[in-house]
Amino acid sequence: MKWKNLFQILSGFCLLALLSGYVLSNEALVTINEISVKPEKLNTLIIFKTSAPPAISKTYYLEDAPSTIVLEFDNAETAEDLQINLGESALVEDIKLERIEDNDIHVLIEMKEQVPYRIYADQEQTTVELNRIQRTLNGYIIDSATEEELKRWPKKQLLFKEVGIFEQKGIVNVTARLDEKAITQIFALENPLRLVIDFFHTFYPDPTFRYPLGKMDIQRVRTGQFETAPPYTIARLVFDLDKPKFYALYSEQENFIFQFYEDEVARVAPAMVPPIPRPAPPAPWIPVEEVAPPPVPIEVPTVPERVPEVPVTPIRPKILEAPEVRYTGEIISMKFKDADLRDVILYLGHFAGLNVVFDPEVRGTVTCDLQDVPWDQALDIILRLNKMGKTIEGNVLRIAPIAVLTREDEEQRKLEESKELAGPIQVKVFDLSYAKAGDVEGLLRTKISQRGEIIVDERTNTLIISDVLDRIDTLEKLIAVFDTPTPQVSIEARIVEATSTFVRNLGIQWGFRGVMDPLHGNQTSLKFPSDITVDGALIPQGITTKGIGGPLGGYAINLPAPAFNTALGITFGSVLDTFRLDMAISALEISGQGQIISSPTVTTQNNQQAEIIQGRQIPVQTVANFTTTTRFVNAALELRATPQITAEGTIIMDIEIMNNAADFANLVNGIPPITTQRATTTVMVIDGGTTVIGGIYRTEDSFTREKVPLLHKIPILGGLFKNFARTRQNRELIIFITPRIIK
Repeated sequence: MKWKNLFQILSGFCLLALLSGYVLSNEALVTINEISVKPEKLNTLIIFKTSAPPAISKTYYLEDAPSTIVLEFDNAETAEDLQINLGESALVEDIKLERIEDNDIHVLIEMKEQVPYRIYADQEQTTVELNRIQRTLNGYIIDSATEEELKRWPKKQLLFKEVGIFEQKGIVNVTARLDEKAITQIFALENPLRLVIDFFHTFYPDPTFRYPLGKMDIQRVRTGQFETAPPYTIARLVFDLDKPKFYALYSEQENFIFQFYEDEVARVAPAMVPPIPRPAPPAPWIPVEEVAPPPVPIEVPTVPERVPEVPVTPIRPKILEAPEVRYTGEIISMKFKDADLRDVILYLGHFAGLNVVFDPEVRGTVTCDLQDVPWDQALDIILRLNKMGKTIEGNVLRIAPIAVLTREDEEQRKLEESKELAGPIQVKVFDLSYAKAGDVEGLLRTKISQRGEIIVDERTNTLIISDVLDRIDTLEKLIAVFDTPTPQVSIEARIVEATSTFVRNLGIQWGFRGVMDPLHGNQTSLKFPSDITVDGALIPQGITTKGIGGPLGGYAINLPAPAFNTALGITFGSVLDTFRLDMAISALEISGQGQIISSPTVTTQNNQQAEIIQGRQIPVQTVANFTTTTRFVNAALELRATPQITAEGTIIMDIEIMNNAADFANLVNGIPPITTQRATTTVMVIDGGTTVIGGIYRTEDSFTREKVPLLHKIPILGGLFKNFARTRQNRELIIFITPRIIK
């Protein structure tokens, strides 16, 4: 028989079982007595206490209110004194009940946002588990239920063998197969939205596996090793989701089966999933080729993972290739037709040298033809086909229905819990020195037992805890961890501004005058012109603002230095002053260097922002609708920093530095503009180390000449018809940061 046909038959059997339960439930109404909300570290639980196991036929997100989950209880009623306790949940806003005809009740769970969720039940209560989407993870978080299971773990390592993906019409089944039942933890992460299942004390031997699905709002399925170091080895199974949705989880000893549905299918999907292991249809274990090159191991990223989109085409179900050696038993060949299940298991037990004990409910037949397979693999296959489980204690192999073995495990767990709760109550007072009692109380709330109680005295910052002795010891250790001084960080910034300036100017002014007339006795011998006057000093200094004045009142060539602090004038003339030459040379040379060092220092606690400002505020007035509004703009040195001390002793800092100054030399309507220097960054520096977080280097170089057209090109004498000015300015800004952990 093919695996696909077997899976369809088993799925039909589960559906018939649900329908049978529905028919039986019509005989008597199920009473909803109490509804309570229990927030946990990773998830939020909504617990329904009923008179009998209820029948939930549908569950879905309401279309008109997308953040509302609807549970349709068939053949149910509410108690007259029904209590709804919302507790202190940050996710659930309200729970409402609507009575529908034919004794049906709709439960509406109003939440702040959509999250993935599942439903499971036992004889006493039905639980809706809301997988709160974790925005940030400060270290790895383990919820209280998982912690209790890990305490009882026998310190052995499990093997994550393979992943099976099987698609039906409107349903995707994903099966994780281990060599034994593992402790699991389920939670949701964002960026992108992911549903994560961690298997503790489990090793995933193969490279990371990714399967691009693109169906049922699941982009891809990923598996890999998340943690390899103590205290826990963690293998991880991840579903990348397009949106939060309902999913079902079944467990069968070493198999964990997840089911996802299309929107129209999910409205009629069986919602009530027992939390105890029960027979479930396994996915077909079909070896496949590798889907993609092995990527890096799965981790918990804080930003969305960019993976190229892979087109989805109709293909066969694909699973991860299993390890080369799955079982360690001796090789055996066996062939049976309609053989009694007990006889076949006795045969395998005799082959393996084990004593065999059967539960009275063990029954079934075996038809198989197995050639050269390990005996333990053959045993697992036969037991799985007959929905049986096994335990091995020493050299005794015990065979029983899975439900029986699971019930015994649950009863043993309850027995241990009852022994713990039956102990005497102890009261202890804890005076906190560094942490706030109210904050610590919220952290300890999930660690107390049902008989425990925590009282907060804010006036004296004291916790009064009453609980059983074992829990008191655990709480005391946690308080010792929480009530520790928060380390402080001193952050020193140095802003260094260096400027250098060089200016060199050189200019010339000159003019002349020549006279030939009878008055001076040097007239010409011609009738015309008998006298000649040549005036080369026609540019009087009073008209222009450049240069210096000359004896003749001006210069014909007036090209002084643009700015000067030195001038030299020379005059040449004849005895009768019939010819005169005036000349002036102006010059300037300036060089300068300057340095400004600003060093703001601030101290703050770890992960707390600090701010320091020094400077002035400039009032800026604006007029609108005949109303004058004044606002103040900072022209100051500002430092804002948030340090984070890492486990290695380095310091990660979010830093913002501004060094703004008012430029009073360039007023605009009486208001100075703001010269801005700013740097914003995130850096990691060792304790006491210094790093440069920013720098600006600016050079201004200008060369200016004034010339007399054409004449400045005369060789040698061309210098008498031009001037020049040279200016060079360098500005350099460097910002240093030095953090120090205060011991």
